[in-house]
Amino acid sequence: DLSLATQATLNIPNRSTVLAVNTRVITAITGTVTTFGVGVSGDTSRYGNGIGKAVDSTNIGLTFHPTSYYSDTPVLLTPDSGSFTGGLVRINVQYLAFRGPWNW
Repeated sequence: DLSLATQATLNIPNRSTVLAVNTRVITAITGTVTTFGVGVSGDTSRYGNGIGKAVDSTNIGLTFHPTSYYSDTPVLLTPDSGSFTGGLVRINVQYLAFRGPWNW
């Protein structure tokens, strides 16, 4: 349901620690939405809220405390009010990825 949230095709990778999720509106967002938030399930504005729907609206969604994820986690775009009907948003997740010990 686009009116509730739109799941990005980009996931936060399993076993990573996120420092920021950044967004830029590439094609103006349409619908009755006025602004939107960027986050994850359970915290839909963790990486930003009140983001404009016009072309080139940007947000550098720094996190106050780096957050670790233990499974692939979808990024969600959620309207602060109204609903989405279209538009295109570029998303960039900046994270630290960890690997297990090497077998020397």
